[in-house]
Amino acid sequence: MIRFGSLMVTLLIVLTVASALGVASAQHEARKLRSMLEHEQIRAQNLEVEWGRLQIEQGSLITHRRVEGIARERLGMAPPDARQIIVLEGDRP
Repeated sequence: MIRFGSLMVTLLIVLTVASALGVASAQHEARKLRSMLEHEQIRAQNLEVEWGRLQIEQGSLITHRRVEGIARERLGMAPPDARQIIVLEGDRP
Protein backbone atom coordinates (compact mmCIF):
# COMPACT_ATOMS: atom_id res chain seq x y z
CA MET A 1 0.00 0.00 0.00
CA ILE A 2 2.85 2.37 0.77
CA ARG A 3 4.42 1.57 -2.58
CA PHE A 4 1.15 2.49 -4.36
CA GLY A 5 0.98 5.80 -2.46
CA SER A 6 4.55 6.78 -3.33
CA LEU A 7 3.97 5.79 -6.94
CA MET A 8 0.90 8.06 -7.04
CA VAL A 9 2.84 10.94 -5.49
CA THR A 10 5.65 10.50 -8.02
CA LEU A 11 3.14 10.32 -10.85
CA LEU A 12 1.40 13.49 -9.64
CA ILE A 13 4.74 15.31 -9.38
CA VAL A 14 5.70 14.27 -12.93
CA LEU A 15 2.30 15.33 -14.26
CA THR A 16 2.51 18.68 -12.41
CA VAL A 17 5.98 19.38 -13.83
CA ALA A 18 4.84 18.39 -17.33
CA SER A 19 1.80 20.64 -16.98
CA ALA A 20 3.97 23.56 -15.80
CA LEU A 21 6.31 23.07 -18.76
CA GLY A 22 3.31 22.99 -21.10
CA VAL A 23 1.96 26.24 -19.65
CA ALA A 24 5.37 27.93 -19.96
CA SER A 25 5.71 26.72 -23.54
CA ALA A 26 2.20 27.91 -24.44
CA GLN A 27 2.85 31.34 -22.89
CA HIS A 28 6.11 31.66 -24.81
CA GLU A 29 4.38 30.72 -28.06
CA ALA A 30 1.53 33.18 -27.34
CA ARG A 31 4.02 36.01 -26.72
CA LYS A 32 5.90 35.17 -29.90
CA LEU A 33 2.69 35.12 -31.94
CA ARG A 34 1.54 38.41 -30.37
CA SER A 35 4.86 40.01 -31.33
CA MET A 36 4.49 38.73 -34.90
CA LEU A 37 0.91 40.04 -35.03
CA GLU A 38 1.98 43.52 -33.89
CA HIS A 39 4.79 43.52 -36.46
CA GLU A 40 2.36 42.58 -39.25
CA GLN A 41 -0.15 45.20 -38.10
CA ILE A 42 2.54 47.90 -38.35
CA ARG A 43 3.48 46.58 -41.78
CA ALA A 44 -0.18 46.69 -42.86
CA GLN A 45 -0.49 50.29 -41.67
CA ASN A 46 2.65 51.25 -43.61
CA LEU A 47 1.27 49.56 -46.72
CA GLU A 48 -2.03 51.44 -46.34
CA VAL A 49 -0.14 54.75 -46.13
CA GLU A 50 1.89 53.84 -49.22
CA TRP A 51 -1.32 52.77 -51.04
CA GLY A 52 -2.90 56.15 -50.31
CA ARG A 53 0.20 57.95 -51.55
CA LEU A 54 0.22 55.89 -54.75
CA GLN A 55 -3.48 56.59 -55.34
CA ILE A 56 -2.82 60.33 -55.03
CA GLU A 57 0.16 60.06 -57.38
CA GLN A 58 -1.88 58.06 -59.88
CA GLY A 59 -4.65 60.65 -59.71
CA SER A 60 -2.25 63.46 -60.49
CA LEU A 61 -0.72 61.51 -63.37
CA ILE A 62 -4.13 60.69 -64.81
CA THR A 63 -5.13 64.36 -64.58
CA HIS A 64 -1.94 65.41 -66.41
CA ARG A 65 -2.50 62.81 -69.14
CA ARG A 66 -6.12 63.86 -69.49
CA VAL A 67 -5.22 67.53 -69.91
CA GLU A 68 -2.49 66.66 -72.40
CA GLY A 69 -4.88 64.40 -74.33
CA ILE A 70 -7.54 67.11 -74.52
CA ALA A 71 -4.93 69.65 -75.64
CA ARG A 72 -3.75 67.34 -78.42
CA GLU A 73 -7.15 66.08 -79.61
CA ARG A 74 -9.51 69.03 -79.20
CA LEU A 75 -7.10 71.93 -79.57
CA GLY A 76 -4.61 70.36 -81.97
CA MET A 77 -1.71 71.28 -79.69
CA ALA A 78 1.65 69.51 -79.70
CA PRO A 79 4.97 69.99 -77.95
CA PRO A 80 7.19 72.52 -79.75
CA ASP A 81 9.96 71.38 -82.02
CA ALA A 82 13.49 72.01 -80.72
CA ARG A 83 13.98 74.64 -83.48
CA GLN A 84 10.94 76.53 -82.25
CA ILE A 85 12.23 77.00 -78.70
CA ILE A 86 13.93 80.31 -77.99
CA VAL A 87 15.63 80.90 -74.66
CA LEU A 88 15.82 84.50 -73.46
CA GLU A 89 18.30 85.48 -70.83
CA GLY A 90 17.75 88.63 -68.84
CA ASP A 91 20.30 90.73 -67.03
CA ARG A 92 20.98 89.41 -63.57
CA PRO A 93 21.98 91.84 -60.79
